Amino acid sequence: MSNSSTLKVNLSDDHLKRVSRANPIQAIEELLWNSLDADATKIFLRVESNEIGNQTIVIEDNGSGISEKQASKYLGFIGNSWKATKSETESGRPIHGQKGEGRFKAFSLGRVVDWESVYQQDGSFYRLTISLNSDRANEFSVSTATRSKVNKTKSIIRVSELNKKVAVHNFDELKNKLTQTFSSYLYAYPNIEITVDGYLIDPNEAIEDVNEYTLELEDVAGTHQIKIIEWLEISSKQLLLCKNNGTVLKEHKFQPNRIRNLGYSFSAYIISDYITELNSDSSLDLIDMDADSKKLLDAAYQQINEHFKTKRSNERLLRLQGWKESGIYPFEENNDPGVIETAKREIFDIIASKVEDNLPKFANSNHKTKKFTFRLLSQSLENNPQSMQAIMTEVLNLNTEEQNEFAKLLEKTSLSHIIRSAKIVADRLDFLESLNTLVFDHKKSLLERDQLHKILESESWIFDEHFALAGSEKRLEEVLNIHLKILGKRCEDDSNVLINNERQGRVDLMLSKSVEVRPGHKDFLVVELKRPNKKIDNDVIGQIMGYAQAVNNDERFHKSNCKWKFIAVSNQFDDIAEMRANNIGLPKGCVHQENSIEIYVMKWSEVITNAKARLKFYQEQLNYEADTESSMSYLHEIHNEFVPEEIREQA
Repeated sequence: MSNSSTLKVNLSDDHLKRVSRANPIQAIEELLWNSLDADATKIFLRVESNEIGNQTIVIEDNGSGISEKQASKYLGFIGNSWKATKSETESGRPIHGQKGEGRFKAFSLGRVVDWESVYQQDGSFYRLTISLNSDRANEFSVSTATRSKVNKTKSIIRVSELNKKVAVHNFDELKNKLTQTFSSYLYAYPNIEITVDGYLIDPNEAIEDVNEYTLELEDVAGTHQIKIIEWLEISSKQLLLCKNNGTVLKEHKFQPNRIRNLGYSFSAYIISDYITELNSDSSLDLIDMDADSKKLLDAAYQQINEHFKTKRSNERLLRLQGWKESGIYPFEENNDPGVIETAKREIFDIIASKVEDNLPKFANSNHKTKKFTFRLLSQSLENNPQSMQAIMTEVLNLNTEEQNEFAKLLEKTSLSHIIRSAKIVADRLDFLESLNTLVFDHKKSLLERDQLHKILESESWIFDEHFALAGSEKRLEEVLNIHLKILGKRCEDDSNVLINNERQGRVDLMLSKSVEVRPGHKDFLVVELKRPNKKIDNDVIGQIMGYAQAVNNDERFHKSNCKWKFIAVSNQFDDIAEMRANNIGLPKGCVHQENSIEIYVMKWSEVITNAKARLKFYQEQLNYEADTESSMSYLHEIHNEFVPEEIREQA
């Protein structure tokens, strides 16, 4: 180049290669930031291509340019940028770069980088050119400044002989990417224009909403903010790290599960004094490894999640209000619906929203059809929560991502399980309340086999959660055959089991544990029910011990593989039974304990109290209190045919 001089960059080739490393988008962003730091208000970027591929990347701006003096003083050094001692441009805008490395990022685009600069000095305008070549990255050529024919400042950068990857790079998303990076800056300075291949970046057109929050960090000095910009048509889930003046330094890659954006498209900008400090120390790349940085990032994640959670909640409230006002919402107004009802409504609201969004015919249907559709959905949810998955996938034709999101909702939040489990707990609490009424308030009218026994056939959980009903009203020899069958053996000896060698024994209710204790080993529970008005006395204890003796003496049982627990239950004990139920050294109620056989006598009050204790935690979480109305309602619905006449008449 005529009338030019060659200047050296006083760094090794390895260092230059490191500071020039960047992907194509990052490199272009750095060059655009250089234009903004030069107080440019109009920037034009174009990628010149032909049928072979991308040929040249050109950035032109109306900034202040670079003078001959500045080129000689600063371009030969890294870390000696004129920006290092300033935080603002001449017009008062925040400066992005300070380390003098940005210009070398152009080498990640192409082999040759040419600058044309027009600057103003002492009232006159001068033109200057600068050339760099990646083959000689540690030197650059600067022309002698000459008077410019154009009396306005400008800068033009041309990157040519593009690298192979850049030459074939698809820049279709360039505008969107640059919109995300520069929208915060452009939003703050609306007089600045960046045009990309003829398209003007207008953040207001792409932005749906902007929200700013202060991040409170314990023991981390400085101010910290987060700005969340939501996009209309740009697909983004992006977190950007910014200096305290708002300029974007880099995008931070985070674990996807840290941010639940609920389908919204956004870019979040962390603006922090601490990030400024990390950048000054060249430690920004280590942000995930620093304790204070972790506090900053965790606070940002939490605020982003809270923002979108609140946004989704507000949107649902507006939609819900519309359903209620139109009269199609299938649930009645209730200011305190409780956990069960709340879970049902949450799932229904989600599904109903998807119906409204994904079925155009629904939106165009009449009021009667909408109301009927919502009623069917609510009934399906009530009777079969898992059917909601089929509705979401087969009826609404959601894409795979949406299907997975809803599946995770059902599985991870367990709302359908909450509904099903909560209903079980509520029903059990109601049953215990009604059982208490039956065995104490109506004990004279309640018959053992016709009523109490039949009711307990389907409520055997009150004795032990680990047992399931296997048989009832069976002669003891039939119980033995059931037992042998479970063990995988059949016995052809159908002779009666004798109690005290005299009579056949039979039990009222038999419960069999649903899971083997270990392979080939089973636990059994035999419950002898007495009428509530029949006291447990020495005769009753003798009867249950006779059952135990018959089992113990019968050769058809493998004593080493079986464990039996016998219980006799009624309302009251006589004095002898009371004494025997409180043996020192034995569990309460245990009157005999030998090898694989335990014998208990229990009052109904103890059975009910123990069952309530097992449900106490869930009851507290559900905030559910069984009352007379709910318990009697359950009793009539499930066991009405076995309820005493006087109670049925009260219904």
